[in-house]
Amino acid sequence: MSRTTVKQTLANRLNALLSTGPKSSEGKAQSSQNARSHGLSKLGTRLPAAMREAIEARKAQWRNDYRPEGPAQNWLFERLVAESVRLDCCDARIVATRAEHAARASESWDDDRAAAIASLASRLAQHPDRIQPQLLQSKHGVLWLLERWDEVSDSLARHEGWTFDTWNLALDLLGVPAFARDGSGPWDLDPEDKTEAPGLDLVAQSTAALRARLDAFLNARDERAQTDAALGLNADEPPALRLLERYAADARRQFSKLLNELRRIQSLASRPAPAAPSHPPGPRPDRNSDRSQPDPAPAPPPMEPPDTPPTTSPSPARNEPIVRPSIGRPSLRQALPGASAPLNRRARRARAAASRRS
Repeated sequence: MSRTTVKQTLANRLNALLSTGPKSSEGKAQSSQNARSHGLSKLGTRLPAAMREAIEARKAQWRNDYRPEGPAQNWLFERLVAESVRLDCCDARIVATRAEHAARASESWDDDRAAAIASLASRLAQHPDRIQPQLLQSKHGVLWLLERWDEVSDSLARHEGWTFDTWNLALDLLGVPAFARDGSGPWDLDPEDKTEAPGLDLVAQSTAALRARLDAFLNARDERAQTDAALGLNADEPPALRLLERYAADARRQFSKLLNELRRIQSLASRPAPAAPSHPPGPRPDRNSDRSQPDPAPAPPPMEPPDTPPTTSPSPARNEPIVRPSIGRPSLRQALPGASAPLNRRARRARAAASRRS
């Protein structure tokens, strides 16, 4: 097994520092466009030239279909057209991203999976009991474990036994948590043998179990996953694709909202204006009046007078007392038959004076 020396590693790092970016005119032109807005997250004032041309062309194509009139309808129509172009651009990018992701499955499947496993395995030392079972579930995870076991075997041969770092690496590869390592050491393998033989036996057993796992099902599982990814059926979609799908969903919502608002305004404009009233409105009702009281009943029509001529009562004599009708309960004298009407005070005085003169 070839190992990279420290000198070679430093040389590679120094070469990476010498990168100064693109030097050709084509590379510089492409790099200068990296900071430009793509116009897919939202409609801004600085859209790409291709989107502006598509928006203007679609305005001319759709104007006869929607027929906007007035400033409000034209504003909604322009926004609606822009959102439709944005939605088409998002859908085109989604199709292109899926095609690129499917092509990568055929071109660099092993490299991409190895990079993902390396990112996951970087946390093995912190959480060996959680990361090691995940590495065992994929072909490239098991290959990464086999490479680390080769490093353990190489260290045992060079140092003719265990070192502290090599022992901890072996326990990490076995998924032993940190709390279970207290008081443990290489002497637990074989207290009598202090050489590298017990360690090499542990490496041989571990690598044999991992290779059997590959042959049993992991190679076939990886082949099926690569085939599905090449067809665009992979489950682990890249983050860029999920972001494009959110942009497309937002453009679809905005288009639907603008379309409904434009139809509502156009339906209001097509309604006939209400006719003016033929008579002036009545008096304004009194707000202070009690609305809980029922409306008064209409007054009965006046009754016509009878055809018989009215009878006129004779005026009383000069000295004859005026008898007024009593109000209330009739007196006993009125109730008796033959009794005269009662006299008031003036009539009684007049009768008393007449009796004195006589």
